Order: sequence, then structure tokens, then C-alpha cells
Amino acid sequence: MLLTQRENKILKKTIEDYISIGAPISSQRLHSCYFNQFSTATIRNSLANLEKIGMLKSIHRSSGKVPTDNGYRYYVDTLIAESSKTIQEYDNIAKKLSAASNNLEDLLQATAYMLGRISRLFGVVVISKHQKNILNEIELIHLSSDRIMLVLGLNSGFIRSIVLNLKVSIDDSLLKVINEGLKDRLLGLTLNEIQENIKERLKESQYFENEIVQILVQDPSKHFVISGEKLVYTSSFYQLLEYPEFHEINKLKTLMSFFYEKSMEEYLNNYLFDDHNNVIIGKEIGDSNFRNCSIVSKPFENKNINGQMLVLGPKRLPYQNIKIILTNFTDIINNVI
Repeated sequence: MLLTQRENKILKKTIEDYISIGAPISSQRLHSCYFNQFSTATIRNSLANLEKIGMLKSIHRSSGKVPTDNGYRYYVDTLIAESSKTIQEYDNIAKKLSAASNNLEDLLQATAYMLGRISRLFGVVVISKHQKNILNEIELIHLSSDRIMLVLGLNSGFIRSIVLNLKVSIDDSLLKVINEGLKDRLLGLTLNEIQENIKERLKESQYFENEIVQILVQDPSKHFVISGEKLVYTSSFYQLLEYPEFHEINKLKTLMSFFYEKSMEEYLNNYLFDDHNNVIIGKEIGDSNFRNCSIVSKPFENKNINGQMLVLGPKRLPYQNIKIILTNFTDIINNVI
């Protein structure tokens, strides 16, 4: 859709002013604050045309204008540019996340928390394709005579621990032999490779019939896995309470229940893991509960893991600033992991 240069300017300022103050924007306000070179009549005519083509709408007949979903989409796609700007908190964030980098899960949770705090929105970090991680450590640890903890360390930094309840007790010397045998045959393999080949790799070992080995061999997909296809780390929802759109507690509860009780993965697959669609606005999210929300996401990846960072907030979120924040966070996390 082609707009005139004047309409582009007026639409951009109308949307940005609405994002800032959260109230309908009048022609008088646009004239006095931004466009005193245009008459209020000229501005009104431009606003009327923008409303006619579906970029703006009036909540009431005599009110100012607010953006429509189509208006936000045009603004994001056409009126704002990508930026390499560095946020003021960059060095402090990098330092704090580096301090948490010894434990990858702590690092990712800290990233989601800080993303929410800096953006003043709901921050999410989603990790996928972690099943290709390589096993670089495995330890069997006695908890009691018949309870063993299996600890798996992956090259990405993920650590998984599983408690095995045995029917018979096992002494330390045998546990050590089994542990060394598992290291010899499984280290250096991906989780997928272990799931597929563990029986073949262990069947000729002298301890194959031992209860510990049989537990692992009989159900490798249960033990040699990072739970779920995706790992999701989230910030607090409290930041959203700053916005009038979420002052109705029932609306916020609905969103919280979606993230904590329903399947978030369906939405991530359908909408967020598409490099060409990293801003999703209102009705585009595909759920009526999100009609007043927008999601902005940014992918990241290195040799060990990949995923997305995203923020959720009201449709009037500051899109350009959020894209800058996400670019900075993905840069930091790629350097830290």
C-alpha cells in the first residue's frame, strides 16, 4: 500500500504518540506537538484517509485516532528501520549473565528475567534442538544402598540428573566399574544417538545384566533426554501490570494460564520459528485471548543450541526499542554461551 510522504509522517507520529501516552491522538495534538507546518484541517484530512484505508480507527465518533492491527503492521514493516544501537545497560547485563554462565539453565532463566525487566514486558527464552547436544560427562552417585543418581553433563552446558530406584542394593566398587563402562561407551555421543544405539553399545559389556544398565537400556528415551522438545524460561508477569491493558486481573490470569497450563509449543511452532515473522500483532497470534497483545521475537544460535528470545506486551509496545533490546540480548547470549 502506497501512502503519501505526509501520510507516512502523520501515521508514524500518531502511532508513536499513542504508544507513549496510551490515549487517542487528536489532530490538534499532532499540530501543536509535531506538525505546526500543517494546518489542523490538513492533518484531519490525512487522519480521515488513514482511517478510511484501515490504518487508524476512532474509539468514539468525536475522539482522536488509535492504530489498528493493520496500522501497527505497516508501521513495523515500513516506517521503522533496523538499528545497531547498543542499550545503556548492555555492559551490566553482559557481566551479570557471564557470572551465571557456569550453569546453562541458570543463565537462560537469568536472561529471561533480565529481558523482562529491561523491556518492562513479559520476557521468554525458548531453546530448541538441544537433543543434538553431546554427552561429555556421566556420573553415578550413591544416594543410599538402593538409590542412585545419574548425572548427565552436555557440551552445551545443560546438566540433567535422574534418580534411579533399584530393587537390590549395589556397592561402591561395582558402581564405579559400571560408571567407567558407561563413560567408555557413551561419552561423545549425542542424546539422539544414545537413545537409538545404547543397547548395541552396551550388550557385550560384562555388566549388561546389572539392574542399573537394564533400567537405562529398557527406556533410554526417558533418561537420555532434555525434557520436552523445547525448553521455555520466562520472566515475571508483574511488568505487564504497568499497562492499563492488563489492569483487569482476569485478562492477566488468562495469559498466565496460557503460558503455564496450555501448550505454548503450538504457538511457537506456528508463529515464532519463522525468521520472516518476528513481530506478531493482535489477531495474527491466532487466539482471541491475545487480541490486545503483540509478540516480538529474535532467533539466536551457536554450535550447541539455538532458540528464540521474545517479549509479549500490549499492542502499543515500543517496537523499535524492543527490537534493539532483543538484538542486544541475543548478541550477549551468543557471546556468553
